[in-house]
Amino acid sequence: MAEQLAQLVREVERLITTPYVPSLQDLHDLVQHTKSSTIGTWALCKRCQVGLLADVLIEALSRSRVALPLITAFASTSSSFRDALLERHPVILDAFLEKAVDTNGDEYLPACIALFSSPLPASVVPPARIAPFITKLVSLMAANLCVKTVAPLHAFISGLKGSSRILNDIPSEVMSNLQLEFTKTLRNLDDHMGNLLCLATFAQIATALDTKSQNQHGSETPWLLSIKHFFGQKRGLKTLDLVVLRVILACSSSCNLTPFEATESIRLAICIADAIEPEQKQAWMAGNNPKIAKLCEKAVRDVPYSQTQTMVIVFLHTLLPAHSLPSQLREVGIKVLLSKNSQQTMETIPHQLIPRLAKSLAESGEHATRQLLAFTFDVLRGGKCAGAEIPTLHLANLVLAGVQEVHTDIMLSNVKHSMVPMREVLRETVDYFPRQPSESQCSGRACCTSELYTRQNRLFLSLLGLYNMASAQNGSDIIMKTFIRRVEQSMPSLDCAFSTTTPKTFRGSFALRDRHELPSTQVNRNWRSGVTELFMQNAQTSHDNMMRKIEDTCFDLERRCHDVEGPLRATEEERDRYASENEQLKRQNEEFNERLKSETTEMETKLRNSHDSFVELGHENTRLEQLLQGQYSYTEELTMSLNSAREELQYQQQSSENALHIEKEKARSKELEMIATITGKDDQLEDLQQELCSLQMKNEETRQSLDQMSSEKATLSQLSSSLEQELASAREALKQARLLVDEKEDQVNRFVAQEEELRKKLGSAETTVAQQNLEVERLYSELEESDEKSRSEIEKLKHDLEAGASRATSEIAKHETENRRLHAAMQAAALDASRDVQSKDKRIQHLERKVQALRDERAAKAREFSEAQQHIGRLMGVMGFSANAPESNAPAKHQRTRSSVNATPAARIPQPISDDEDGIQLAQSFESITSSFNGPTPKRPRGNRKSTNQPYALNTTGSKAKSPPPAIAISRSVRKPLAEADRNSPTKSQPSSGSKRNQVDDSFQETQAQGNPEENRLHDLDLDMDLEFSKDFLFSSTAFTESTDRIAP
Repeated sequence: MAEQLAQLVREVERLITTPYVPSLQDLHDLVQHTKSSTIGTWALCKRCQVGLLADVLIEALSRSRVALPLITAFASTSSSFRDALLERHPVILDAFLEKAVDTNGDEYLPACIALFSSPLPASVVPPARIAPFITKLVSLMAANLCVKTVAPLHAFISGLKGSSRILNDIPSEVMSNLQLEFTKTLRNLDDHMGNLLCLATFAQIATALDTKSQNQHGSETPWLLSIKHFFGQKRGLKTLDLVVLRVILACSSSCNLTPFEATESIRLAICIADAIEPEQKQAWMAGNNPKIAKLCEKAVRDVPYSQTQTMVIVFLHTLLPAHSLPSQLREVGIKVLLSKNSQQTMETIPHQLIPRLAKSLAESGEHATRQLLAFTFDVLRGGKCAGAEIPTLHLANLVLAGVQEVHTDIMLSNVKHSMVPMREVLRETVDYFPRQPSESQCSGRACCTSELYTRQNRLFLSLLGLYNMASAQNGSDIIMKTFIRRVEQSMPSLDCAFSTTTPKTFRGSFALRDRHELPSTQVNRNWRSGVTELFMQNAQTSHDNMMRKIEDTCFDLERRCHDVEGPLRATEEERDRYASENEQLKRQNEEFNERLKSETTEMETKLRNSHDSFVELGHENTRLEQLLQGQYSYTEELTMSLNSAREELQYQQQSSENALHIEKEKARSKELEMIATITGKDDQLEDLQQELCSLQMKNEETRQSLDQMSSEKATLSQLSSSLEQELASAREALKQARLLVDEKEDQVNRFVAQEEELRKKLGSAETTVAQQNLEVERLYSELEESDEKSRSEIEKLKHDLEAGASRATSEIAKHETENRRLHAAMQAAALDASRDVQSKDKRIQHLERKVQALRDERAAKAREFSEAQQHIGRLMGVMGFSANAPESNAPAKHQRTRSSVNATPAARIPQPISDDEDGIQLAQSFESITSSFNGPTPKRPRGNRKSTNQPYALNTTGSKAKSPPPAIAISRSVRKPLAEADRNSPTKSQPSSGSKRNQVDDSFQETQAQGNPEENRLHDLDLDMDLEFSKDFLFSSTAFTESTDRIAP
């Protein structure tokens, strides 16, 4: 920061001290890589060079391509540069506007916005091209509505805050278009910066065009009333609620804004809150203590960026009264304002908000006021001016200005304990007042010494005025105010050498050129014609100057001839005036003499009467003097007792105030704890209320679906009666299948018993083999003893044992093959049973598809019938008949509500509730603000609107649903035209049960031939069908329930 400032100072001094028009490329490159706060600090420290730099940039407009961007950069950052530019070149504003209004003048738009980025000085007369320029900005904004087009319009109108007459010149159509486009932006809840920019622009317009101002639009203009409704009684509470929620969102850890965007959004929120009426602020603060407590908690703890935290603290101090601020928030505000790095404080907090923050802190109590004044004392002594003298002095002046804006009674009570250190500071600095620099040149220094000492002298006089006001008694404040004013007027002006520098003689009037008109790098070889043209221009200029000089000489001669006779005419007029005055005085003198004689006689008589009364009054006076002496002694006694009582009362009052202050602090801390608890309970209550609302909505939807099902039940009663016979036959077949399954189960049980018997036999065989093995072992032992004697017998026994083992092995293999055969027979029986059950399932599915086809056909016929009735009603209305009678005779079953039919199952699924309470409150606040813009049009009621959804959304999983088989389409009857239908029976006649049964059998056979066994599931079951199936049919079959349980979700 310091290095960038030093480079900027050196480059600017190099430019303003050259005897020719310099190149600005180096300065442009430096500004591109320098923060805007550094440029503002340079303009604050080097005020003596601001005007000279403005002259250099204006002179380079016709020669350099970077002069215009440099003017834009300096004017948008420093108001002092903009003021010096307009003071030295007043026509530059109108010239820039003229270029910007043109079709090819887009490069001048940022420069005009920069010149209007802050309120214009009072000495500047606004040009007439401001209204067309605003019209162009509004047209650009309407063509592409975004933050980039709204921000310039907000900045421009902010500069017109003190010039309401300029807004009166704008056509009403343009302002109405502006209001409509901004209202569209406010409806978009996701556009955080767009909402705040639009509301801030509305706030600037409402502040400039208040109801007291007279303008061409009048107070009844619709667009102006709509803007003021955002800050008045109609929508002021909702606007403030939205602004506070935006601030909470900006300082939230889950916010996606950058630190600059978050800080800018809080600054816009402060601007919007200032425009809201005070009564609405009080009403909002009385009913939103939880939000205030939450914002205070976020300001102290949860803010991720220090810059954002600073702006949140400033927002709370400007919104809430000083007495309602928590003590912790006041301490943080003092730390932010009186930090060690004053330059960083000046960069973070806008300059116009520093006095407001200081005023709020000074009103909060004596401790904060003492700290603010102590900071000012240290700055005046020079203890806090190391490294950044002028920014720190500027901050001290702003803080002291905020303290002086406090109400007199509050300030006197808070300043009384700071009088002694203030007197010491004034006594120390009065010996050096006024301070003057030893050198008049500030070349090569970081700051101008003349500006430094000027600010120190101004701070001393401000402190002296504050001390005088605090210690004023018996009118001495008026004498000291006059003395201080005289001192300010007689104080010598500390001008730097740069401030007294006159513009260079080679600089004349400026000329604006477009980018394509700037000189190119190509060489001009026709130099003779150029020189000739230059000589002709010089000759024309000399001729014009000569003619102008002759005109001035002739005018001067005429004026002198008229001035020669002037004294004589004046003397004659004065003589006549004196003569008339003399005659008038004579007449008045005669009248006064006559009146004096009459009054003299009256006074003589009164004098004689008064002499007698005077003697009587003398006696009365002596008596009263005696009484007065007694009253004097009694008054002295009462005065002494009153003084003692007053001292005792002051002591008791001070002690009670201290106790009351301690109790207030305790009560405030308890109140904050209770508010935090209440906030948590409110959040839980809001969640429960939202769940209750969702449950109520689901209950309402269920009730509507029940009503629909009851109405459909009446219409499907005839169809269900025709299907009962088929369902009875299906039940019989199902019972037979169940009996068959029971028989198969008995067979399986028998097979299992046989298997158990075989296992027992196998176990006995194994025991026999074990016994034989034991016998073999015994024989082996015997053979070992009689090996030599019975070798032949042993060979024979081995042969016998091997034969027995082979026989046992063959028997075991035979038992295993028998067991596998039994298992295969059992599986075949189970497969046959499952196939029978699947065939029954296919038949049931076919019946359900047929029911669905009939329902679709009935819905189509009902829709066509309702459209025909509407068409007949319109025809009867055109022909003059009444359309109410036919509608009253219409069947009740066609008067169902379509909204309940159109509700799909996906619409009845409850949406997840977000846990982010800031987003919920923000959405509720915004929907309440823009509710008046989203209402239905009054052309026709909602009930007559046709739904764009399908009349029946029956399949919830549309991607997995299968198209019905061709047999269903063939089985449908051909729809008759409306003219050929029977008027007495609008519903379709039901086909006979025999033909229907044949169609069902044919379609069932086709489905059984083409279907896949794995697809025999109830995919397309209609949940809204209310057929009266018996409990035996639904729950008596185990196989059927297992097959339905395997239906895909």
